Amino acid sequence: MASTLVADGLEARASVERFSTHELGPTLERFQASGMLEEGRINLIGLDAIAERLGDKWEVRQEQIYDHVERSLTRHLEGGGFFQRVSPTDYLVVQPGLGKFNAQVSCLLYLRELLSHFLGGAAPEAADVLEVTSLSGGRIFAAEIDRAHAIAAARTEPPVVLPESDNLPTPWNPFVAADGRTLRVSCHLEPVFELKTFAQIGFRIVRRVLMMPGEIELNTQELRNLTTADIEKVDLATIARGVSRLQSEQGNAKQPTLFLPVSYTTLSSQRGRGPLIARFKEATRGVEKGLICEINDIEGVPGSALAAVTVLIKPFCVIVVGKLRDAPGRTPEDLRGVRLQGVAFEAGQHPLEPNEFSVWAERAITNARRVTRSVIIHGLSGPEYLGLAGLAGATHASLAARRAPAPGPAPTSGLA
Repeated sequence: MASTLVADGLEARASVERFSTHELGPTLERFQASGMLEEGRINLIGLDAIAERLGDKWEVRQEQIYDHVERSLTRHLEGGGFFQRVSPTDYLVVQPGLGKFNAQVSCLLYLRELLSHFLGGAAPEAADVLEVTSLSGGRIFAAEIDRAHAIAAARTEPPVVLPESDNLPTPWNPFVAADGRTLRVSCHLEPVFELKTFAQIGFRIVRRVLMMPGEIELNTQELRNLTTADIEKVDLATIARGVSRLQSEQGNAKQPTLFLPVSYTTLSSQRGRGPLIARFKEATRGVEKGLICEINDIEGVPGSALAAVTVLIKPFCVIVVGKLRDAPGRTPEDLRGVRLQGVAFEAGQHPLEPNEFSVWAERAITNARRVTRSVIIHGLSGPEYLGLAGLAGATHASLAARRAPAPGPAPTSGLA
C-alpha cells in the first residue's frame, strides 16, 4: 500500500509515489520510543532534484543512483548511523551520536555533495532535508528545516552522550529485506577454549536471523538465498549485537579474543567492506589480544579470491579463520595455498557416544589439517567433549551452552 510523506501537515510532492512505512514498523517504533523523534533527531533527505533534472532518464538510472547513495551514505554515517529508503526519492536517516542540529547539518552537507556529484553546476543551492515530526498510520510527517539556524546552532550544540546499553536499533536491525520481509538479527555468545591448556580464550558470536513478526528463524538455505546487500546488513547487525551483548554480560572485563563471523560476500564487496572495518575497529576496544575474523560461506570460492579478501581484512584482526558449513568429509582443496590461520566447522548433531564422536572428529580434523595448522570445532554439546576434541587433533573448540570457564593458566589466543 502506498503512503504519502507529509510536510507541515500538508501533502507534499503528491505526484511521487511513496512506500508504506508499515514494513519499517518495528524499527521506527523503537526510534520513536527512544525519544529521538521527539527531540527532532530523525531526518529525511530527498532526491527529488535529481529525479526532476533527469526527467525520463530517472527510471533508467534509478538503481545506479540508489547504489551510489547507499554506498556513499554508509561512508558518511560511518558505523553509527541508520538509513533506509522509504520512497522512490526519500531516505530516512538516523544518527544516534549527533544532536538535532549537527544531524541536520550532516544531512545538508551529504546531500549537497550528492547533488553536486549527479548534477554538477546545475545542483540547486537549497538541499532537500526534512525533520521527521511524527510517524502515524503508514505516513511519515516531516517539516522543512531552517538551514541557517541549524548551521549556527550546531556550532554550540553539546555532544550527545549515548548510554552504555541504549534501546536504539543497531544499524540495519531490524531491516526490510529485498523480498519485503522484515528481518531481525539476534545472537548469543559461545565460550571458546584452547585445548592444550583448556583455558578460555574468549567468545564467539553465533548469529540468528529471525523473520518478523513471529520471530521465525531462517534456515541455512534461506540465509543463502538472501541478496548480497541483505547479507551485508546481517553481518553488520551481528557484530553490533554481539559486541553489545559481550559488554552487557562481561561489563568492563576485557576478553582476550572475540570471534567475529563475516560472510565472504561482504568482505569481497567494496560497499560492505568499509562499514565492516568500522565495526571491527569498534570491537577491538573490548578485547586484549585482538579479533579473530571467521569468514563464512567460503564453499565454492576460488582460493585466489579468498586469499585476496584475507589480505584485505588481516590488518584489522590478529587471525583469519575459514568457517566451513559442515565438517569436512574430504580435504578442502580450495583452501590450499590460501594461508588461512585456521579452519572451523560446526559440531552440529555430533554423536553423543564418546567413541563415535572421536571417530567422527578424527576424520574431519585430519582433512582440515591438510590445509591449515589450527582446527576449531564449534558448538560442542558439553565440556567432556573438549578433551575428546583435543585428543582427536583439534586445537580449539567452543561450547554450545554458556558455562563457567574451565580453570587453567592465564589465557592467550594460542592459534598458530
